Order: sequence, then structure tokens, then C-alpha cells
Amino acid sequence: MATIVTEISSNTLFTILFLLPLIYLIAKQLKTLYSSRFAPLPPGPYSWPILGNALQIGNSPHITLASLAKTYGPLFSLRLGSQLVIVAASQEAATEILKTQDRFLSGRFVPDVIPAKWLKLENLSLGWIGEVNNEFKFLRTVCQSKLFSNKALLSQSCLREKKAADTVRFIRTMEGKVLKIKKVAFAAVFSMLTNILISSDLISMEQESMEGEMTEIIRNIFEVGAAPNISDLFPILAPFDLQNLRKKSKELYLRFSTMFEAIIEERRERKMSSDNASGKEDFLDTLISNGSSNEHINVLLLV
Repeated sequence: MATIVTEISSNTLFTILFLLPLIYLIAKQLKTLYSSRFAPLPPGPYSWPILGNALQIGNSPHITLASLAKTYGPLFSLRLGSQLVIVAASQEAATEILKTQDRFLSGRFVPDVIPAKWLKLENLSLGWIGEVNNEFKFLRTVCQSKLFSNKALLSQSCLREKKAADTVRFIRTMEGKVLKIKKVAFAAVFSMLTNILISSDLISMEQESMEGEMTEIIRNIFEVGAAPNISDLFPILAPFDLQNLRKKSKELYLRFSTMFEAIIEERRERKMSSDNASGKEDFLDTLISNGSSNEHINVLLLV
């Protein structure tokens, strides 16, 4: 009899533990739906409990969203799991959000796989910042002056021309051999970017065209980042990493950041020495001068 009672108690306990998260999700979803009735939300399709509109998106979200915009207008709302999403589907609506009201709407939803999220650096990241703070303003100013200003673009023109000439020269040396233009083009663009950001070449065009290691890393990063993640739909499940996407993201981030570590440390030593006074500062030098940590710099370079 004691054994039977123990088994019943264990089964009951297991059932309760299994149902508690489900009950919590349902209650949270109903609370969100109830509160949204009183919020001035844009119109949108009916959202199902728990899943919301996730099943409506399908494999071609751009087509689905364009179709919904025809029905509900240029600004409409969706629910993806427990997350409320506002979609701007016209140039005017996007301009209002990204330009006119950018001071209030510059915060970003940070996907669970983004390194800035699990490194707790999302508020120090330019692309995935949660709010407009002083760090964001500093980074935006640095990008405007060092990367995107007319003066910066003109000063980088010689570098871009040199890399384009190097690419053409390399293609000529490969005459009669099998050559994957996609990898060569990637190596050329990646080399331009790294020279602009950190004044260094990280990859060899010949090696990249044959082995494609960096191309593979970047491709995997995009695939992991673009994969639908249940941790984003239901943040309560994020600690479990049910799809192992965060684990894959960490592995890729470590492979990517390892290449920058030596360069960052060498640059720190150079800036501490007296012979750096006459050197021209690039994006990396500016970040080091601002006291950015290696992890912070790696996150910014990856984004």
C-alpha cells in the first residue's frame, strides 16, 4: 500500500510540474491579450492563444507581411508567441520610426542567439542596443566620423581601389584553374572592411578561395541568427536553449573573436608606447581609447 501511495504521489507531482509552466504561459498570454484591448495598438489579424500569429508567418515572411499590409494598412500589429510585434510596411511608416522618432524608438529586440545578449553587452552594442544611452550616442558619433562621413569615405577610396585591383590581379593568376568567384568576392569585401575597421588583413584571398573557412563561419552565423528560435517567442524558455542555437552561436563567436584577440592586444600595447603619437587612429584605436573591453570590441566588430 505504501508503494502505491508513493507512486501516485510521484505521478501527481510530475503532472503538476509539467502543467505549471503551461498554465503560466496561458495566464500570461490572456493577461497580455486583455491589457492590449485598452492599449492603442495598430490593427492586425486575430492571434491565437500562446502561439499568437506565429503559424501564419510561414516560410516566406516577407510575402506574408506584404499581404497583411494590404489588409490592415502600412502599420499593423502581430503576436509571435508572447512577443508583440509592430510592423511598418511602407516607406512613410518606416521613415517615421527610423528617422523622425528614432530618438524614442532606437531600442532593439535582442534575439537570444546574439552574443551581445548572453555576454550582457546589449546596452553597449550599436546594432542591438536596448535603449538610447550615452554609449549608443558615442558609438553613433564614432561611426559617423570614422566610417560614414564624406571625409572618411573619400579617405577610404584609395584602399577600396587597391583591394579591387588586388582582386583582379589574383583572378588573373588563377587562369586555367577552378575558381569560386563567390569566395573571392567575399574575401575582397571582408578584407576591405577589416582594413577600414582595424587596419589589418585577417584572411588570405588565395587561402579563402580554396578553403573558404571565413566564408563558412559568416554563413553559419547568418544561418543561426536567422533560424526561428522558440526562446525568442517565449523568453521563459530561453534558459533551456531547446534548439541549441545559443550553444552554436557561442561556438561561432569564439572562433570569430579568436582572430581579433592578438590584433587588439598588439594595438593596446602600441597605444601605450610613445611611438604611437604620430599614428593615424582607426575605428579600433578609437574604441580602445574609450576604454572598451576586448569582449565589447569583438561584439561591435561582429555586428
